[in-house]
Amino acid sequence: MASKVKLKPPEGIKIDFKPSPKQFKIWRNLMPECPKCGGEVSIVLQEDDTNEAICRNCGNDNIPQLTLGGGAAGGG
Repeated sequence: MASKVKLKPPEGIKIDFKPSPKQFKIWRNLMPECPKCGGEVSIVLQEDDTNEAICRNCGNDNIPQLTLGGGAAGGG
């Protein structure tokens, strides 16, 4: 029978989040706002039944709708 030992968080650890420039770029593209002006993005149905993301503030339609990121550090 397995022992029910609860994990305890370590004491005295400070986590300082400092993303790399590439990580920050991916994070910005995942935000639900225009990467150009920070305005609200709306999804508009086109005549050919596809969706297009358009900024309500500046009209920017060059908004990423699919962001891929990956890789591993120190992979063998």
